[in-house]
Amino acid sequence: MSKRFGPSKICRAILYGTIVMLAPFVFFAGCEKNQGVKTGETPPEIYGTDIHGDPVSLRKLKGNVVVLYFWSNSCCGDKLKLLQPYYIRNKDKGVAILAINGTDSREAIESYAKKNGVSFTLQSDEHSMTSREYGVFGFPTLFIIDREGIVRKRIMGYIEPDQLNKYVVQYVISPGP
Repeated sequence: MSKRFGPSKICRAILYGTIVMLAPFVFFAGCEKNQGVKTGETPPEIYGTDIHGDPVSLRKLKGNVVVLYFWSNSCCGDKLKLLQPYYIRNKDKGVAILAINGTDSREAIESYAKKNGVSFTLQSDEHSMTSREYGVFGFPTLFIIDREGIVRKRIMGYIEPDQLNKYVVQYVISPGP
């Protein structure tokens, strides 16, 4: 029996070849050159409401040093609550914490806050729109924003409150870089 390349084998070869050639374009189609917020930049405004229904806005927080903390209850919930004592000690010194949860529902975040006595601002980002805009691909990711609204530090991964304070204190004492 001789092996011939009939129309169906040729069509299949063309189809497979086309798929192999187009696969990289399909795979990278969602990738953008924008890799999120960088140090020295003004971050995008954050819209929405916190878990209590109050409006959330970076513009409203200008004049404070903002610790923008992207988190998920499944990976970071046990660590996020450790920021509560830090927040209590520093909120009157012009430090604000905005913790944006990238995976959990508003109800789950509200339950977490009540259970753990967290009083700083918590916001849900269930569809990860804000996380993507900031270039957050893992939790926790923190941004320290100075009093003028400029990102001064990006931290990927957990950081102890004492270490966080070393970064924040620079911008509490002086509004400049």
